[in-house]
Amino acid sequence: MTLSRTTLTLAVFLGATLPVFAADGAFKEFRSWQVLCSQTLSCSMRQFLSDNALSGLELQRAGGPEAPVILVLSPSDSAIVEGDGDLQASITFDGAQSVTIPNSDIAADPDAATLSLSGDFIGSGLIDSLKDGTTATFTITRGTRTVEGDVTLAGAAASLLFIDEYQRRVGHVDAMSAKGDKAPNPAPPVSDIRRFADFPEAVRGRFTASGECADTEESMLGGNALAHKLGSEQTLYVTPCGMGGAYNFPYAAFLDSYGSVSTLAFPMMQDGAPSAATVAFNLDYDHEAKIFSAFFKGRGVGDCGTISQWKLIEGGVGPQLVLIEEAFRDCPSEFNENDAVDVENWPKTWPLD
Repeated sequence: MTLSRTTLTLAVFLGATLPVFAADGAFKEFRSWQVLCSQTLSCSMRQFLSDNALSGLELQRAGGPEAPVILVLSPSDSAIVEGDGDLQASITFDGAQSVTIPNSDIAADPDAATLSLSGDFIGSGLIDSLKDGTTATFTITRGTRTVEGDVTLAGAAASLLFIDEYQRRVGHVDAMSAKGDKAPNPAPPVSDIRRFADFPEAVRGRFTASGECADTEESMLGGNALAHKLGSEQTLYVTPCGMGGAYNFPYAAFLDSYGSVSTLAFPMMQDGAPSAATVAFNLDYDHEAKIFSAFFKGRGVGDCGTISQWKLIEGGVGPQLVLIEEAFRDCPSEFNENDAVDVENWPKTWPLD
């Protein structure tokens, strides 16, 4: 059994309380930039800043053909995000070339204390300036308030190229850095779910006060929920479902088949006998192999607990999950941080000998 090491690495990078779908994901650092890509082909390049009017800058791009580029700014002073009046932003590169973003292309999110800038950043030459420049100066104005911060561009060119490569755009017309004359690739079969509104109505009902995922906060979805189109009339939704504890976080899988939504059961072994649950913990999904992996931790260090793998197959009444393998290790009374944790040698509870 193989636990996704990528998922654990990304969770540490994000400082997140939730695992990230990353069976085929990637994380790289290029100088001052950190690049994160998911198996949905969505990518972002981030820079965290200190002693700056901006605490962070993030470039985001989804994996679909000709997907737009979005810049997300995190002003250190949140008042400009929460205030009233029209917003305007300008980006100056090395004190010369400047790009202006009007109020209509700026979205303020007071809850996240961010400003999202949109526009034709590839066609306007902004991406080329990011790639070729040394320093970008961001100026944000709202009424009488102005915020201005400098961002170093060291590593930006390598980050943009990495995203093009990961999103399979190299040599295509919709590449950011490595442009060519090939048409954009078809949209991938998986896509990110970032808002409850992205779910069909029948799935959204699962997140209401009376639903099985009632305690789920919308902020938990980004990077952790996805839709996998299995066929013209079937879509699989994998999502956080409820609040977790310190290190175990529940997920559910919903199948929308011809407009009817059902909850997929996760088969498991309980006291040596077959059982099933409607949620799995710390879940990862490899959409190409249709393999789910979960690790319910017995304690935070991850040296004990239950590791499970399921495969999505076509059953007699439609897609269903089949338990491939399950292993369980009880928590030792003493823990030595120097001991190696080899999950391959954990006692198997399935398949039975």
